[in-house]
Amino acid sequence: MDSTIDHSRLIDSRNEDLFEKVQSKFEVSFEPSYNGEHSVYTIGNAITFYIPVGVYSVDAFTHELLHAYIDYHEAYIAGNFKNTMWQSNILKQLLDLPLAEHVTNSIAHTLMLPLYLERGFERSLFLFDYHEYKTEPGFIGQIARYYKQGALYNLSAIRNFIGKYFAFKCDPNPIFNYDAELLQLKKIDPQLYQILEAYFTRWAGYDFTADPLSEYREINADFYTSLKPWMNGKRFG
Repeated sequence: MDSTIDHSRLIDSRNEDLFEKVQSKFEVSFEPSYNGEHSVYTIGNAITFYIPVGVYSVDAFTHELLHAYIDYHEAYIAGNFKNTMWQSNILKQLLDLPLAEHVTNSIAHTLMLPLYLERGFERSLFLFDYHEYKTEPGFIGQIARYYKQGALYNLSAIRNFIGKYFAFKCDPNPIFNYDAELLQLKKIDPQLYQILEAYFTRWAGYDFTADPLSEYREINADFYTSLKPWMNGKRFG
């Protein structure tokens, strides 16, 4: 099977300028993806796009291209998030790698979506799981049940609390209404909920294309600062 990626088939008038900008700053390469998913990986001045063999979806590629476009503007949200949060041993446990990647990927999607739509792409093609409701019946109740047992806070329940908050807030499908689930989360831990809400609100107003002062660092630093009082006096396990 020929696994060569003809990247010209992934570019049209809607994303050509994005690709040219990314290519002007990074060494761009294309590799076959054998898991059926599109993805992008940045390290230093090199960016690799992974494309499923034989799948030439301009829509899916543009999603990954917009991730690269954030890197083009040097808004290193994910790396800075990890470096900032993992200054604390407790937060390093709480915001483990899968959760950190989920949070920052959700934030990136919130920043990318307006650009995706402005360029004429269909909203329903933005995410492969666009049509999936982002929780199961009763799941938030399970978080509530295990969240705190005596004086001990359950790390897994807290991770699910945070993960679901961002899954709900960053879902691009306007048909889904998560108000009831968000209210349930708020009742479980009002203080943590307000911290997440303030953090998300900062991102919702952030413009990564116009950030000469690296405001994203300040947003993450303020989030870290706000989490420390919430952690104070709690036992996690």
